Amino acid sequence: MLIYDLADPQELTGYVRGVQMEMEKNTFTLSQILPNDNIDDIEYRYMKGQFRDQDAASVRAWDTESPIGSRQGVSRVMGELPPISKKMRLGEEERLRKRALETGSNAGLINAIYDDAGNMARAVAARVELLRGEALEDGQIAINENGVVQTVSFGRNAAHDPAALSGTAKWDDHTNSTPIQNIQAWQNTYVSTNGIKPAAILTSTDIIGDLLLNSQIRSLAASLSGTPAMVTLDTVRAALSAFGLPPIYTYDTKVRVNGSQVNVLDPTKVFFIPPKSEPLGKTFFGTTAESLELAGAKQIANDQCPGMVAVVDKTFDPVGIWTKAVAIALPVLANPDLTFVVKVK
Repeated sequence: MLIYDLADPQELTGYVRGVQMEMEKNTFTLSQILPNDNIDDIEYRYMKGQFRDQDAASVRAWDTESPIGSRQGVSRVMGELPPISKKMRLGEEERLRKRALETGSNAGLINAIYDDAGNMARAVAARVELLRGEALEDGQIAINENGVVQTVSFGRNAAHDPAALSGTAKWDDHTNSTPIQNIQAWQNTYVSTNGIKPAAILTSTDIIGDLLLNSQIRSLAASLSGTPAMVTLDTVRAALSAFGLPPIYTYDTKVRVNGSQVNVLDPTKVFFIPPKSEPLGKTFFGTTAESLELAGAKQIANDQCPGMVAVVDKTFDPVGIWTKAVAIALPVLANPDLTFVVKVK
């Protein structure tokens, strides 16, 4: 049974959405690449292959009809958004002790509910970030947990997803690897497909460390005093810029899965990311059944239904209070070829 007397549902939902926003700003930053889009639905729909550019217009004679443009192989894709949730129980003994500590008030209990809601919101946000990472890395999402079996393939060009470096030294070979030539070749493939350059390269601190020690990059930084033993990240970026290549940034986020820390993105890979102006994709957040319950009870407004929500539930045998954060969400790549992924070590 949902209860509303301990924590105001509107305030609690605003709180967990604030926690989500803070996490996505500082830790789960793949939301900047696949931004959130709240929709009042349980299904996602998007137009695949809808690039902004068209074939160049042609010259025509006076008083003749304008040539007709064509759609660029656009297809409509739709599917279901899966529910993602986690809850935590406040039991009989803990509840009584908190009440006693607060000399008969519910302040301690209310604080515990907000603490639990924040923790559960972070857990839901973490699962969504893992899905974003999977979409960017694999060009698809494959779910097989808690009885849910679902695979969503976004159809990325195989040329944008080479299995590994081929015919050249891996980047942890600091003497023989040639990252500048590697990135140039990958960027050429990217431009041939998309007509634009990638805006950035995303990789791990571990890979950045290899570049700092790389002989090719160190030789570019050589001066009259000789070749440095290692260079700085600014020097690496300057070397890339000198060859017309995008800047490189780190992403090292991990989340806990079954008690162990797991990388969201493979730390041995590099990722090309398009400009923000290009329609790569979104992370769709739909309307949960819980938010409809809250709206039906006049606890939140109808326009607040899409997105993550938190609810408080009471059970009586044994007596317990459950705090749950829930969302239905899925990231999608509308134009998967705007990404490029390769394993470099």
